Amino acid sequence: MKRRYLKDVTTLPDYILQVDFVSGSRLLLDMKPYLDKIRFLSLADKNVWSSAVTNGIFVRFGDVELSHDEILSMAEQEH
Repeated sequence: MKRRYLKDVTTLPDYILQVDFVSGSRLLLDMKPYLDKIRFLSLADKNVWSSAVTNGIFVRFGDVELSHDEILSMAEQEH
């Protein structure tokens, strides 16, 4: 049995990541505070940003990958 946590992912203007969970919950994650981190530098490229896809567990933007746990952890952090 393959577990799925993420239903869909959408990139919104101003680097807001919309994550829809299979539970029906929706999270809007502001990614701007992360764009200066080495790992996320490529997301500043609009083509990379708009390439977000999910397999139900991870969100991928080309070579950048975020797990559902990491997304939740990022949402809990203060900037």
